[in-house]
Amino acid sequence: MEKRTIFAFYFIATIFTTNSYRILGVFPSLDRNNYLTYRGLFRELANRNHEVTLISHFQLPDAPATYKEVLLSDKQVYKGLSFESVIVNEVSRVPFETLVATKGGNDDCRTLMNNHHVLHMLRTRPRFDVILVESYNSDCGLALAANLSAPYIAFNPQPIQPWQYNRLGINFNSACVTQAGLPYGKEPWFFERLKSFVLYHVSNWVYYVGSQVTDHVYLYKYLGDDLPSLESIASNASLLFVNTHQSVFGGVSRPDNVVDIGGIHVGPPKVIPTEIERFINEAEHGVIYVNLGSTVKDSTLPKDKLEELLATFSKLPLRVIWKWDGNTLDLPRNVMTMRWFPQYDILKHDNVKVFISHAGILSTIEALDAGIPVIAVPLFGDQYGNAAALQDSGIGRTVSYQDLKKKYLLNAINEVLDPVWQQRAKHVSRIWHDRPMSPLETAIYWTEYVARYQGAPNLTTVSAKIPWYQQLQLDVLGSVAIVAYILCFVLYKILATCCCFCCRNDSETTIIEDRRTKRVKFE
Repeated sequence: MEKRTIFAFYFIATIFTTNSYRILGVFPSLDRNNYLTYRGLFRELANRNHEVTLISHFQLPDAPATYKEVLLSDKQVYKGLSFESVIVNEVSRVPFETLVATKGGNDDCRTLMNNHHVLHMLRTRPRFDVILVESYNSDCGLALAANLSAPYIAFNPQPIQPWQYNRLGINFNSACVTQAGLPYGKEPWFFERLKSFVLYHVSNWVYYVGSQVTDHVYLYKYLGDDLPSLESIASNASLLFVNTHQSVFGGVSRPDNVVDIGGIHVGPPKVIPTEIERFINEAEHGVIYVNLGSTVKDSTLPKDKLEELLATFSKLPLRVIWKWDGNTLDLPRNVMTMRWFPQYDILKHDNVKVFISHAGILSTIEALDAGIPVIAVPLFGDQYGNAAALQDSGIGRTVSYQDLKKKYLLNAINEVLDPVWQQRAKHVSRIWHDRPMSPLETAIYWTEYVARYQGAPNLTTVSAKIPWYQQLQLDVLGSVAIVAYILCFVLYKILATCCCFCCRNDSETTIIEDRRTKRVKFE
């Protein structure tokens, strides 16, 4: 009996041991929105008995027992941007924002590699079954993961970036492949396609020089002179987790190793604070929620734009809840402001009708999840592409920052308040939710999949490994052109020879007949 008990205990322990993996997360960005995206995943992985270590700037409250963290800094200081930083013209904006993003990635790389815990990890080389790495403005963390000789998953807390297309084997075509930083949507006209084509290559060049070359030179010090190119390291990632979903952001052919986890940060709605809930419940005509994001400080909003917003709100029969962190304002009676609101909980309330947003990726996802029409006022980066995706889906209307005036805002609000828009938003939300697994379960499944099989080479597209001229089939098309040219040339020579032969026969016949005619006349 005792032997059976020992055997049963050993068998159960073996099962738990084989299902428990050592997982490392490398997330060096200071952006708190990125942290909100991935924190739930690592908490749940730890709750499932995996040994989780997370390198980041943020401390996880009430962490599970199997969770360890390596803090890159004791406190986070994010200065934020100003509305004066908004660049309207995408030809100027996209290269500049790419350069700014790569500069932030360079700083994150230095912070990561100078951390004494990370340096100790490089010396001791602990074993991990899988490594998840933040990857959107730098490939530095991927180089660290590759050096630790474990399969790694790239985690993009935003939509796919232009410089990730080639490494994934996605052939860029400005007519049908959208870019996160551009507002053109899925049906651009000619000049939009032209600008998209040029900006795609400009962005890739800026990223290559500003990020990959710069980080590669810096990483020699820590990872050795034989460090492969960062592009090849990035191309060898087992999977890419991307914070979108094909129900709204789809329409582009992608390899199997791109996994959508859009909505991973969304949890069940919580109880709204009493004061806010009463304000919503008592709104006879409904509520508009306004939040232009945390990237820019509301206090920097130009005076003329502020007056246009207040004038718009004062004309509405609806109530307005406005996230405002600036100075005290002389508000219309139908407007409530606070420095912070429980955004998702408010959007899930039945009496909320419209969301005026900057179209950041988390706000976009929460609007899709709640089924609320969006009036998008994009300001930076991927917000333009998110706004275009909402508009293509029929649940968003874009008002550009330079057109942030009462006339345009009122027109947009009246349009999205139409019952057709409200019903369509609910319909798109149902499509958004209709998945085989939740975003969190999807991310956990694929993380364990990569750990279980030491990678996922079976999901990697072949096109990511072949040269560009083979992707475009230029060698094949060239061969076909040469063969076609040779056949045409041979056919031409044959026809020319036949024509010459026929012409010569005709000439000889004519000469003979002329001679006969002359003889007859002479006789």
